[in-house]
Amino acid sequence: MEIKLYEDWMRPQVISLFVAEYGVDFSEFEQLFLKFYEAPYQKEHSIRIVTVEGEKVGGFQSFFYWPLRQDNKTIHALQSGNSLVHPDFRGKGLFAKMLDYIHQPENNIHFDLLIGFPVEASYNSFIRKNWENPFDLQWYIRPLNPLLSLFSKASNQLTKSALFQRVPTDVFAMNSSVMVEQSKGMDEYRFDYQNEPHFRFIHEENSHKALFEFKVQIRKRIIQEIVIGRAIFSTTDSIFRIKAWKEFEMAIRKNCSASLMSYAINELNTEAIAPIVQRGFRKIDRKIYFIAKAKEGKIDATWHEWHIERGDIDTW
Repeated sequence: MEIKLYEDWMRPQVISLFVAEYGVDFSEFEQLFLKFYEAPYQKEHSIRIVTVEGEKVGGFQSFFYWPLRQDNKTIHALQSGNSLVHPDFRGKGLFAKMLDYIHQPENNIHFDLLIGFPVEASYNSFIRKNWENPFDLQWYIRPLNPLLSLFSKASNQLTKSALFQRVPTDVFAMNSSVMVEQSKGMDEYRFDYQNEPHFRFIHEENSHKALFEFKVQIRKRIIQEIVIGRAIFSTTDSIFRIKAWKEFEMAIRKNCSASLMSYAINELNTEAIAPIVQRGFRKIDRKIYFIAKAKEGKIDATWHEWHIERGDIDTW
């Protein structure tokens, strides 16, 4: 078995790995694959690694460009994702070897930091490879209109309202926070490869600004959930933040019939959690792992300042 960088001739086999594992349509997943990895914003930065035996592809692991921003500086971060080993090749430690590939000096791969949001099945593999799990994304929920949501489609209602934007807008970073870079290039890339509609709501008052990014997710065919992927504020003022959350909730209630809101955020970031608790969100027994690994050594970080949310995951 050989661990090496992906080449274009491997694409049909890589797509077939995901078709066999997840039952997705070949042509649809191929289009997503091309949009995700071949977009100009991503193509020169993403790292795709494969396991091959002769000309047979047995595994795939990628690290795609997902820059972070801290103190007006860009951190060249790569997010781990789309990890898969064919059943015939499992039990040979190939996933661990693909993870190691990016760290081998002779491969000369540039990055400052690796991040990821692994599923339960792969979490321990990352930890064994000295990835850190400094915090998890804790889910909070807020009930809305569970009965009304049975009779109307929330996404259609949101699309018709002028309050909610469907295209990337000017964005901003929060002071004293580490967060995924908010840029036009990153936004255009993120919105382009996703097929489902995403919405934004902006609240402004006294030179302060808040931006909420969200989508509608259908659970058990009838539960319409407003999943908040990002909440950004230009100030740490708690009164403004609480009011912004209130205005956002009122806008949702008045313009669509959704069952509930959900929000996943760094559980160490009490400054961000306090306003949502004040607005009636409650913690539930669901979390998303967040992991990170520096190119060399331990990460020197103040983890409670990391503003990482559901919208920062590639599947957003």
